[in-house]
Amino acid sequence: MDNIKLSVRELVEFVYKSGDINVKNLSPDRALEGIRAHKMLQTSMGENYEKEYYLKNSFTAGDILFFVEGRADGVIKDGSDVTIDEIKSTYTDLDKINEDYSLAHVAQARCYAYMYALENNMGEIGVQLRYFNLDSEKTKTFKRKHSLKELEDFFHGLLSMYLDWAETIINLKKEREQSIEELDFPFPEYRQGQRNFSVAVFRTIKEGKKLFVQAPTGVGKTISALFPAIKSMNVKKNSKIFYLTAKSSTKTIAFDTIKMLIGKGLKLRTTVITAKEKICFMEKTECDPEYCPYAKGYFDRLGVPLRESLKNSCMYDRDYIENLARHNQLCPFELSLDLSYMSDAVICDYNYYFDPRVSLQRDDVFKNSNDILLVDEAHNLEDRTRSMFSPELVKEEFHQASKIMKERDKKISSLLQNINKKFIEIKKICNEEASVLGEEPSELVNSLRRFTAHAEKYINDRKNDAVPDELMDVYFKSIFFIKISEIADDNFCYYADFPARSTVVKLFLTNPSDILKEIEKNAWSCIFFSATLTPLKYFRYILGGSDDDYILRIKSPFRNENLNLMITRDISMKYAVRDSNIEASCRYINAAIRGRDGNYMVFFPSYSFMDKVVDVYLSMYPMEDIIVQSQGIDEEEQGEIVNRFKNTTGVVLFTVVGGIFSEGVDLPLEKLIGAVIIGTGIPQISFERNIIKEFFDKKFDSGYDFAYKYPGFNKILQSAGRVIRTEEDRGIVLLIDSRLCQSTYLSLFPEHWRHFKKMGSPQQAAEEINLFWKEESHD
Repeated sequence: MDNIKLSVRELVEFVYKSGDINVKNLSPDRALEGIRAHKMLQTSMGENYEKEYYLKNSFTAGDILFFVEGRADGVIKDGSDVTIDEIKSTYTDLDKINEDYSLAHVAQARCYAYMYALENNMGEIGVQLRYFNLDSEKTKTFKRKHSLKELEDFFHGLLSMYLDWAETIINLKKEREQSIEELDFPFPEYRQGQRNFSVAVFRTIKEGKKLFVQAPTGVGKTISALFPAIKSMNVKKNSKIFYLTAKSSTKTIAFDTIKMLIGKGLKLRTTVITAKEKICFMEKTECDPEYCPYAKGYFDRLGVPLRESLKNSCMYDRDYIENLARHNQLCPFELSLDLSYMSDAVICDYNYYFDPRVSLQRDDVFKNSNDILLVDEAHNLEDRTRSMFSPELVKEEFHQASKIMKERDKKISSLLQNINKKFIEIKKICNEEASVLGEEPSELVNSLRRFTAHAEKYINDRKNDAVPDELMDVYFKSIFFIKISEIADDNFCYYADFPARSTVVKLFLTNPSDILKEIEKNAWSCIFFSATLTPLKYFRYILGGSDDDYILRIKSPFRNENLNLMITRDISMKYAVRDSNIEASCRYINAAIRGRDGNYMVFFPSYSFMDKVVDVYLSMYPMEDIIVQSQGIDEEEQGEIVNRFKNTTGVVLFTVVGGIFSEGVDLPLEKLIGAVIIGTGIPQISFERNIIKEFFDKKFDSGYDFAYKYPGFNKILQSAGRVIRTEEDRGIVLLIDSRLCQSTYLSLFPEHWRHFKKMGSPQQAAEEINLFWKEESHD
């Protein structure tokens, strides 16, 4: 007999879910308020109350065995009487709520009651549905008793309505499993290192562990991770793959890879999530049914197109989702999340899984115990996690909001002014110098709590009336700051800074390791991979791994002689002396890019230093064919530059290490034949970097390595990795900084860099480069 696992929530929502998308119901703050309300009401019930009661049972309908599970908010026992308690938090006026307000809420409570009564051989059981208003903090309760027979008929009626869809899901699952069983590796043979990579991924997923892989360019990281992960889905049943990445380009590569496998017979429903700001059809991304026609009645229109898509298609990228959404008047972003829930694989940005402001919005999609996480370009996750969990508040924004609210609501204006005073007190204590605060600024945090309580009521009372953007902005920032302050431990610190005559208080995540470990605990297995995870043990620690998790270093599949790697030993790019070496740097750059006609990139440590070099270079050499990248170019301008590399010869780009052209850009063969990289890539010395340095000095006596050296060197590896992309590529990489000749850096060099040559002058470099290109012509 076929079987299917089903939650009570899924069953009930399939039959009863309807209505609009509402921004209040989607916000992470709304989710947190709901959680707090549940806990408060549960705690108040006394010793006869058993909260979060887990229920599980099996039922037969048609030819299917259903394993149904759920968690009732509470069970109340009063002698022989038992009542199932279901709690719903809401912003709706309680006077407008009656017993039939939500058939889905009633159905959910009845399902729990039936399962409990069945489990405990009860002929009768009570059902209590409590609505808690988040504004007034008042409760409205509905109680009713039901016989077991009454509940049984109701429950099996729901199952019968779900039966056709259950048969569809089972057939799709069988089709997927059969296609995975028959799926072969899509290429005639594995590249060097690719089989080891794939075997390690499969083994790690099978064991439910973590794997950290450094795989150089050319190994074929995407297929090496995806293929074994897909094959493992027949071993780890009911699993879902999340392909997580930091860049749109790698999302496209992952999608195209799965598309190729589908072309070879794979049946794997795959959704790409595009950021709401990019995919939204409206001028403003306001999920308000009174403003957005795609939000109004969304759930009334969703069922048929969603189910038809799952039956008839496999690949749900942005184009597919936009077309489906327009045709059925659906919000494209919410549609992508609903498709994700039903998909076998989801391709999306890191933040959908790791960012607390995003992931809480749809906990039905993310963070399930069978998730398989494939984290691409994983070297980016460390700083991305810091930014996700490091809220900051700006005094001047609160002061401005206070002035705006003075004529609208004096109480809120006064509360905002009080927050402003707390900033001033901190400013005085710090003497307007950037300073780490020894402890939580509790007076500031408490004043934020008082403000958000009143502001929330003010915002909700106005419903669709205009609320000043300035108030909304400081309200949401305050909520997030409070939320992170509640989880902050020794891995965080508070600091104050005073840039450009403003006052900033920031809660800074210094060490993301424990936060990531806690999030990753929810998943079944995590695979982290990148061309630049150096050193591997550092990344295993900082990305939430443990000593018993696996690490793997893959050799480059390309011949060493295809890359001419040179390091200047005569000039240093230390900040204190690099300006005096600009002229020599220009000579080295010219020697590299004039050795042979072709396309080159020159990577600078910063835009300001690049501008200085350009001024000198212009006085020494022609620059007609050189593009100097401006700071903050958009995607369209970036695309134009990449297209010039793809379609033209003789293109030279001056850009920066760690920028948009240093990773995620694929320019094989003649499209890019050389790179010059100036400096060691270390981040600019800053207050935050020094906080990281001090933290890890105390923890591991390795502060400089954690804060500066490792992040910098991985940027060098990324930039250099643009040159050799295929087995046919030949190219040069010139590293301009004598510090890279030191043993502490040489120990970080990957194996395919060990054949480097030291250059003592621009003339020597020019000769070496000319010889390299002559050897090519003789091959």
